[in-house]
Amino acid sequence: MRTFVLTQEDAFYIPRILDHLFAERRDIVGVGIVPGELRPGHTWKYLRMMGPRDFTLQTLNLFRHRVMDLASRAWRMSRSWSVVGAARRAGVPCVGVPKVNDPAFLERLGALGVDLVVSIACPQKLKRDLLRLPRLGCINLHGALLPRYQGLLPSFWVLAKGERETGVTVHWMDEDLDHGDILLQQTLAIEDRDTVHSLVTRSKVGVGRYLLVRAIGLIERGEAPRVPMDASQASYFSHPDDEAIAEFRARGRRFI
Repeated sequence: MRTFVLTQEDAFYIPRILDHLFAERRDIVGVGIVPGELRPGHTWKYLRMMGPRDFTLQTLNLFRHRVMDLASRAWRMSRSWSVVGAARRAGVPCVGVPKVNDPAFLERLGALGVDLVVSIACPQKLKRDLLRLPRLGCINLHGALLPRYQGLLPSFWVLAKGERETGVTVHWMDEDLDHGDILLQQTLAIEDRDTVHSLVTRSKVGVGRYLLVRAIGLIERGEAPRVPMDASQASYFSHPDDEAIAEFRARGRRFI
C-alpha cells in the first residue's frame, strides 16, 4: 500500500504525529505541505485571540522549536521539530502543495500510484477528483468527537463550551468539511487544568497518532468500518470571535 500525507507546517503537534506514523508505516511515499496557519499575516489574528501572555509564551515556544529544528539538521535527535524535519528524518519526500485540487498535483499523485491519502490538519477542502483518485480513499484525523465540533480549533471550542469530554476521530472524507463515515473514534476526559495546548497534545498527539496508525492498518487489511455520522448531532465552529473568546476566558481557560 502506498500512502500520501497532506498536512500543513507546524512545530508543536503534527511533527510528533508524523514521527510515530513514519516509524510504524514504511509505505508513506510523500508528504504534501499546504499553506496553513504559520504565516506572518496571521499574527494579529492570534494575538487578539490568545492575548499578550499566551501569545508571547507561544511565540517563545515556536522560536525554541525553530532553533531545535535547525540543530536537528546537524545532530540526530529523538524527535522532530517541524513537518519538514520529520519528513527529512524519515527519508520521506516532502513537497509544497499550494492547491491540493490542482490538476498538476493530482497527476503527480497518480504517477506515484497512491492508494490512500491521509489528511492531518490539511487546511484546504478536498474536491471530488482528489477524493476519488486514491484506490482506497481519503481519511482525516480530527481532534473532536465528530459529528460534534466540526470545523476549526475544536480543542478551543470544547473548552469554551464547558465540555467534560472530547476525543479524536478518524473518518473517511467526502466533499464536506469534517464529514464522512466514521472509521475510528476514541473519547478523552477534559481535565480542570487543561489548556488548549495541553488538550491538543493529550488528544490529537497522545491518542490520535495511535488511532491513525490503527486505522491505516484496518484499511490495509480490508477491515475498516464505515459508521455514518448522525447529522442530528452535528455542530460546526469557525474561528473564534470576541464573544467566544470572552466565554473561553470566563471559564478560566488559557491557551498555554
